[in-house]
Amino acid sequence: MNYFYFFFFLFLSLLLWVKPLIIFICKKIDEAQNLHILGGLTFLIGTAMVIFSINSDWAERLWILLTLIVGILLCIRGLVVIFFLEKIKKILPLYLNHYYKFSIPISVVMISLALFTVTTDYIGPQKNISECKSDDAISVICGVSNPEDIVVTPDNKYLLISEFGGIRPYDSTKSGGFALLRLSDNKIITPKISFGKNIWGEDSCKQNDIFGPHGIDLVQREDGSYQLGVINHYPGETIEMFELVQKSEHDTWSFVWRGCIEVPEKYYLNDVALKKDGTFYVSHMYSRDITMTKWLITALLKKDSGVILEWNKDSFIEITNSEGSGPNGITLNESTNNLFISYNQGDRVVKFDLSDNKKLQTFKVESPDNIYINKDSVWLTSLDFQPNDAGDCIERPACSLPFSIYEIDRETFVLKNKNSFNKTVFGLPTIALPIENVIIMGSFHSDRLGYFTQK
Repeated sequence: MNYFYFFFFLFLSLLLWVKPLIIFICKKIDEAQNLHILGGLTFLIGTAMVIFSINSDWAERLWILLTLIVGILLCIRGLVVIFFLEKIKKILPLYLNHYYKFSIPISVVMISLALFTVTTDYIGPQKNISECKSDDAISVICGVSNPEDIVVTPDNKYLLISEFGGIRPYDSTKSGGFALLRLSDNKIITPKISFGKNIWGEDSCKQNDIFGPHGIDLVQREDGSYQLGVINHYPGETIEMFELVQKSEHDTWSFVWRGCIEVPEKYYLNDVALKKDGTFYVSHMYSRDITMTKWLITALLKKDSGVILEWNKDSFIEITNSEGSGPNGITLNESTNNLFISYNQGDRVVKFDLSDNKKLQTFKVESPDNIYINKDSVWLTSLDFQPNDAGDCIERPACSLPFSIYEIDRETFVLKNKNSFNKTVFGLPTIALPIENVIIMGSFHSDRLGYFTQK
């Protein structure tokens, strides 16, 4: 609805500049004996909008508040048209004689409203969640830093977490880390990292002992070893490869560095999807020097800003027809050769056929991030607000802005379940994955994990 009001106000602002049309409308009004039908219809439409708004959370959503205000104005307009038509006719010459004096400021107001509606949605209060504490809606696990992406370890006993550092244009690029969550007692463990031979990367790519991880993926290679791929932004743009090892079933998992791939300057990556043979796919979001203004324009116009790339052990190849607005999370179903892609700024998730390089199905969702496939379901997160709503969120340890978790059918892309939250102890989700009937959530800006039980 925010986009509806954006284009509605933009249309009205442009309409005011079509002077012949305005003159024609004024002439028809002046010639009319009465406008009772038009006034009655206007009043009824306004009344319906007012009734709808007051039965909704009109004080917390901008588009509902606008619907209420527009509804009231339409009711007033309908009554004025019915009872004060002659006075309207007397005002029309004044308007036409000073056409630009009236039209210019009204048009500016309409354009301002259009921009405001497309950058603002949630206008309700944000809950103070500085204290890491569960509530009735969501339980939390404290002691992590920006748990942006999550995979399950091969023994299904741990979650491996990417602790996000930061990317442009939202924040400066910083270091992050990794964490393990032991599912038996929800204990957070820092995994040990050692450095082995560079066997899965480029010879020219040198190891670092500091990382800025983003998207991650885990696969069992053809030789039986477990490969962890990590999109890394710090200190440089690379894709880091680790072998996930465990000495015994009683030990925690640890990392052995196995190489890295340097990312060309033209690409700025978000997520990785590994194949068993050592090749992989990555999502290129947008240019590295993008400004927040350009980012907002891209999101508004849904402009293509990035593409999916394939690494063939030698170079990056752009996948034809995978272009989109803010490619983000990707997940590969190697058995069907389908890649699931979230276009964060394009507000959609697609199933992409890598055999024919075409988009098979689309599911519309606001600001989707990482994608998790479990059995016959695809799990998605949604940020149910606009950029202007965040306020000083970046300065807080965690934010309580509205969000939703979606479960859709993997084959049909039909919605199976949706859970929406507002003013709770968790926010800004990037991934949701089910462990039996418990849904665990990560976030790109949070000092906690969240989880809830799906009924």
